[in-house]
Amino acid sequence: MVDFERSRPTAREWDLATIERLLRRDGASVPPRPAVQVAGSKGKGTTAAFLQALADGAGLRSGSYGSPHIATMRERIRVGGEMIPDDALERLLRGLLDVPGGRPPTFFEAMTAAAVEWFAERCVDLAIYEVGLGGRFDATTAIPVDASIVTRIELEHTDVLGDTIAKIAAEKAAVIRPGALGLTTTNTEALRVVREHARQVDAELLVLDEDFGLRDVAFDGDTARGELWLPDGTSASFTLPDASAFALPALAVAAAALRRLLPDAALPLDPVPRRELPCRFEVRREPDGEALVLDGAHTEDSLRAVVDELRRRFPGGRPAVLCAAAAGKRWREGLSALLPIADSFVVTEVTGTASEDPAAIAAWLRAQDARCEVAPDAESGLRLLRERPGPRLVVGSFYLAGGVRQLLDEPTNDR
Repeated sequence: MVDFERSRPTAREWDLATIERLLRRDGASVPPRPAVQVAGSKGKGTTAAFLQALADGAGLRSGSYGSPHIATMRERIRVGGEMIPDDALERLLRGLLDVPGGRPPTFFEAMTAAAVEWFAERCVDLAIYEVGLGGRFDATTAIPVDASIVTRIELEHTDVLGDTIAKIAAEKAAVIRPGALGLTTTNTEALRVVREHARQVDAELLVLDEDFGLRDVAFDGDTARGELWLPDGTSASFTLPDASAFALPALAVAAAALRRLLPDAALPLDPVPRRELPCRFEVRREPDGEALVLDGAHTEDSLRAVVDELRRRFPGGRPAVLCAAAAGKRWREGLSALLPIADSFVVTEVTGTASEDPAAIAAWLRAQDARCEVAPDAESGLRLLRERPGPRLVVGSFYLAGGVRQLLDEPTNDR
């Protein structure tokens, strides 16, 4: 299987022919309904997680397919929050890789088809599919769904999706199906593109702050409280523990989608159930008492959201930052968002995929008058980070944040 997530192809090699062949093979299960597809640059993983948590909290059985994984690819396919067992995933993948005809499936295509099969075997009440990259040619777009969500859109994967917000929005808006339901939390130019696509395919489009949203939100420490209003005209109070401000739109759109698709299902909002999302502003407490934040954010807008959350949770704090960048990322723009608040930087390389040169990143940071060191790997980078006062931040890549998370979770960790 070709893993385009890690191999970073220089030319577009995606289409829907292979995944459609897998989904229509002899003996294939019927994809369960209702189903939701979630696309976007920022917040799609959080949105999918809220959808699953709300459905499970209402007593339904949900299936969720997402990416990337941190420790094991089993993380990508879950039913009721439980990862697919090793033997089940191996059985499904073996069968899918033996399907004749056409080119062999990519890693993502095979995993997508395996998710559909597992959800069908487990008879889920709601299937949730998170887009891997883009939307128009993403493998999840071959799956029949009843609603499509487009979260906030940023400049990302410009070599594949296009070099403007409008071009990227057009790729992601394509997940909204003809005559079906679309929901979005995006705005400005991207929202105009999403609206036009919905109009062209005669889809109903529900927009954050127009058709659903949040009112009177207030934080009490790390807990957010407020009122959620829904497309059917109803509203309800919510309590969200361990809340990040940038997660609130994801809660709103997840609740709106669930209410439209399963109107008789209860919405458990006080408190809102949570599913752990590794490396999405994940706060760990260090042995010396300092806070360590793990986040896979790498775009300028998403790193600004991380900065805003750091300021809210650690007012006056100047974090020490461990960072890296996968090849082709707009790391200068992203790190520019961190410069005003960062105390110092440690730069390392990304493992598991092509990486930008840490020395080049460090040279650029020093040219911006930032204090900076280079570490050869995540383990040594974590040691250097721990020599500095907190809060501490690991950011710039899910590969880096996930690698540090695995180091933290090792049984004996005296690094």
